[in-house]
Order: sequence, then structure tokens, then C-alpha cells
Amino acid sequence: MSIGESDGGLPPDALVEDETAILDDSIRVVDAFHDPAPGAMVRIGLAPCSPFSVSRELMRDAALLARDKGVMLHTHLAENDEDVAYSLEKFGCRPGQYAEDLGWTGEDVWHAHCVKLDSAEIDLFARSRTGVAHCPCSNCRLGSGIAPVRQMRDAGVPVGLGVDGSASNDIGNLVGEARQAMLLQRVQNGADAMAAREALWIATRGGAQVLGRDDCGQLAVGKRADIAIWDARAVENAGSWDPAALVLAGPAKVDALFVEGRQIVGEGRMLTIDMRQVIANQNQLAQQLAEKA
Repeated sequence: MSIGESDGGLPPDALVEDETAILDDSIRVVDAFHDPAPGAMVRIGLAPCSPFSVSRELMRDAALLARDKGVMLHTHLAENDEDVAYSLEKFGCRPGQYAEDLGWTGEDVWHAHCVKLDSAEIDLFARSRTGVAHCPCSNCRLGSGIAPVRQMRDAGVPVGLGVDGSASNDIGNLVGEARQAMLLQRVQNGADAMAAREALWIATRGGAQVLGRDDCGQLAVGKRADIAIWDARAVENAGSWDPAALVLAGPAKVDALFVEGRQIVGEGRMLTIDMRQVIANQNQLAQQLAEKA
């Protein structure tokens, strides 16, 4: 972030950084950690926070740097009415046009939210194969609105699911996001607007597509061994005849989780960390934050 409150941006001035330093450190991080190989576990993307927290020049330069380094681009776009108003006032155009003008459209770009995209912007994203990370629980939490996911999907926009951040979401549960995405589209467009299986597709293969990953996102020969397993024998699934009922009434907690073939969760418990200590530390940090507030 480089544009603080005193210059009309969102973040407090104490949090902004020098733009040259931002770009230099981005180069350092990409060079040190980005792994472009198939199956890579660490890939770096350049992600200015939002068009209202960085300058036009930094947005443009970040896009140029990303293309030079062969990494992806990400930011938050058109999340609410205030975002659109800011873009119109400061840049004289809507968020989609602003993104296109600065090189922020294409298969190597994905934007979070996009709640307020209009039909022309949806067409732009479809033509350019620009991805969208739909964050339905965050959008509800903040009252941002309902993203036009049905319209985006029908137009051919790549759409995956995200949880946003802890400041605007109470829990990072991707199955919960899939359920919320499905229900919101039904509220907005009718009961047959989105099936449970489509919501699961968006949560899995849709996310992989948005990130340009053809090596994961589905259970198939040759794909990475990233597998989540839920216990369908529990009471939550009693009476369900379709596995896609996971989105409708399935257990919220994963029973087993494998990442690259390595088991991370077993019988609903984390196997790689001391969860009791993590919870204790988190509660202590939350108490300290509340006391400072």
C-alpha cells in the first residue's frame, strides 16, 4: 500500500510504503521464492492491495514487473459501491476500464470480489479470460452485495472461491463459501440458478483454473495428490443420497486431508502442529487486541 488517508487512500498513513521499495522487495521475493515448475508448492504473485490504496503508477509498474518475471497479478476490485465511486472520481472510469488501461486483465490476473461489475466489465473479463475470486461470506459480512456470479459464469469468466481475510470473514471454510455462493445466486436469480455440483466445481476446479493450475483441482490420474475427505457416515449426511449434499447438509469439518500425498489431518485432528497451543496463542492475541481497542 502506498496511498494513505492523507492522500485520499484507504490505509492509515503509518502503513504506507515507498513505491520503489515495494517494487524492489517484490523482485527480491519473486527471485528468492517463486517456483514455476509443475506441482510447485510455492508460487508468488504481485498483489497491490486495491486501486484505492496504491497509485496508478504502482498498479502499472506491478503489471509490467509481473509479466517480466512470469508471475500472476492479484488485487481487490469493484467490491462495493464505494469502490466504483472512488474509481469514477479519481480515474474517470469504472473499475474494469481502469484495470484494462493499466494492464490488469488477462489469464495471468485474478481479482477478488467483483461484486459491482456491470455487463460491459463482465464481457471484458470473459474476452480477456481475467479471473475472479468470489468471496461470498465476506461480501455478506460487510454488506457489499451479491456478486453476479451467474452472469459471469454464463459469459465465460473464470470464477473460483476465496475466503478474503480474517478482518472480513469469521472463518476460512471453503465448503461454507461454496454453500453461501450457491444460496446467494438462488436468492438473486431463482431456485435453479446454481446447483450444488456447480458450487463444488467452482470451489475446486474453478479455483485451479483461475490460478492457472492444470495440475490440481480434481481427482484424476496425473494430478497432484491434494485430497480432502469428509466422513459421510455422520448424522449430518443421514438421508442424503447425493455426494454433492456436502454443500447442502454435510459435515463442516474435514476428516482427513492430504497435501502432495502427505497427511495433514487425520480423524479430524491436525497431525503436523500442536493445535491446543495454537488455540491458546490465538486466544491470547485476541485478548491483547481487545484490550488495546
